[in-house]
Amino acid sequence: MKFIRGLSSVALLSCLSVHSGAAVAKVTEEVSNSTSLSQAEPVLMANIFRRIQETVEIMEQVEQTVEQVEQAVDLVNSVVQQENRRQELEAAREAATERERLEAERRQQYFESLSPEAQQAYIEEQRAMQAQRETEANLFLLMLGAMVFGGSDAGQQDDDRVCRNERQFGINDFETMTASEARGAGLVCN
Repeated sequence: MKFIRGLSSVALLSCLSVHSGAAVAKVTEEVSNSTSLSQAEPVLMANIFRRIQETVEIMEQVEQTVEQVEQAVDLVNSVVQQENRRQELEAAREAATERERLEAERRQQYFESLSPEAQQAYIEEQRAMQAQRETEANLFLLMLGAMVFGGSDAGQQDDDRVCRNERQFGINDFETMTASEARGAGLVCN
């Protein structure tokens, strides 16, 4: 019986202990001393619980260290991604600038190759194209403004509203008129 208890103690301590050789020596020493079960158990149990507690603490420290390393890696990855985006944007800007410069040079060479009359015609054509682009941009802004500040719904809501300013216009039944009826009568609805 003592031998079985000693082997199970060796197995448990060797699993929990870093120094399994020391555990074997300690258990064999306990078994060879023929100590009673009541004297050996408290020492062995206290040692096991202390080892378990130390193991749990070590595992918690390892988990905290792993979390800190993961956070550091995430931070480094984020910084690297931001730097890569910045470099990509800078490269795209440089490429666009280079394309614009080459296009301007091409247009300049074309313009210089034209006769004076053709140059005047080219200038007028460019002015007309610029005016058309400005008109299109203004029209787009007007449409956008109409959409943002009321658009087609505003007229419908205005038509459903009832005008109630009878004293200003001097019409007794004006308070029952809608805005569209008031406009039809030549009146302004507040």
